Amino acid sequence: MDFKTLYNFINKLTAVFEKSKTRKDFILGLETVFLKVLKLDSLKIYILDEFSYSLKDFEKPWENLGDDENNSKLKEIINSFLAQKESYKISENVIYIPIYDDIKILGLLKLVLDEKITPEDEFFEIASLVRGQISYAVLNFKFREKTQLNTKFYQTIRNIAKLIETQYELSYILPVLGEMIDSFIYEHLIYIFIKTKNKKEYKLVWPKNIKDERIYTYLEELNPKSGITLRRDGKVGIFPLLSEQKLLGAVVAYNPFDKLNENEINYLDEISKQASITIERANEYMKVLKDATLDALTGLNNRHQFALRLREETATAKRQNAPLCCIMTDIDFFKSVNDTYGHAVGDCVLKNVAKTIKKELRENDIPSRYGGEEFAILLPHTTLEEAELVAKRLRSAVERKKINIEEYNIEGIKQIGVTISIGVSAYNKADKEIETLYQNADKALYEAKESGRNRVVVYRAS
Repeated sequence: MDFKTLYNFINKLTAVFEKSKTRKDFILGLETVFLKVLKLDSLKIYILDEFSYSLKDFEKPWENLGDDENNSKLKEIINSFLAQKESYKISENVIYIPIYDDIKILGLLKLVLDEKITPEDEFFEIASLVRGQISYAVLNFKFREKTQLNTKFYQTIRNIAKLIETQYELSYILPVLGEMIDSFIYEHLIYIFIKTKNKKEYKLVWPKNIKDERIYTYLEELNPKSGITLRRDGKVGIFPLLSEQKLLGAVVAYNPFDKLNENEINYLDEISKQASITIERANEYMKVLKDATLDALTGLNNRHQFALRLREETATAKRQNAPLCCIMTDIDFFKSVNDTYGHAVGDCVLKNVAKTIKKELRENDIPSRYGGEEFAILLPHTTLEEAELVAKRLRSAVERKKINIEEYNIEGIKQIGVTISIGVSAYNKADKEIETLYQNADKALYEAKESGRNRVVVYRAS
């Protein structure tokens, strides 16, 4: 290989290392560069998990490759490199190049070509140089990701601690906790369990379903002194949620194939301790705020106050034979707002939507935060046709509103917009339960979301 070709090849490799922000970028960049010197069909990097000695696809490290014939062969090749310090191995049209951290093998670069290759090919003049370059790049990725992981860990801890500043309902807090932990520990499924009021069993509160029912058996054996419990050879980790040495529940990390490594155990332990503090404070706040009327985040009536006003207004409507309507609304794709920009921006969105709702209503209308991103509005002395007009005005006002998020320092984004879906219903004296009013509005809201969102649907009795 002439000097100019070699120089260009190494320069382009270096450029790939410097410019790649993700593992996928890195692999695509390598493919482009290797195509300049080889008739390349495919390129793969495999990483050896030192904890479980299993192989991982560098591009998708959360996937376990299993123990099929192909992966067993890859392990054999890795073992042969351990025995013989070679720069490469050839098998017909495949080149294997080891990836090292000093003398410790990290993984394997596999190049599949469109034709057979022999040791005489000029590419092998630079094989040892390629090995060094690729090894350096992979180590650099691992170091960078470890640094990012540490940063994300402290951000997660801080976000869990901040949750209680604006939220105190466990029905909202616990799913958010689950999402935060799940986005941090991506190789394991995360479950959150809370002990029921009778303290005799555990209830899964996030997500909705569980993969392995045996986890319930492990939870039954927990006690306040259990500490971190590892089951199934470290593939299941149980991290208790404690308050004054009393079990509140547990965070469970589960993977049918991979063990939790030492760093993940330490991270989850600290996160679970912070989650325990947040849950404990939420319980305390609920006791203090039991008689409160306003939602802490939005300043609207809270759910408890909505229930009281619903009873009062339906009684008045019945006594005076006056119309009464209800609007149920929630923010479209609110979860993606939290996932994309963070929960602090999510709270900002909730406050702004609440402010817009309040601004568009009349003085006698009664807006409440029903829970999460859902709002309930009572409209006394309002016909169904008038309520529909109010709902359309609300939908339009929220759609027009641009929410300033500059203070959250999200690169390239200063404003975002959201939309709402709305269901409207009218009070019927014939209804036996006063809850039917908002339940019918909720049915209409569901229809609005199912039919495309950002729209108003009116419930009309058949």
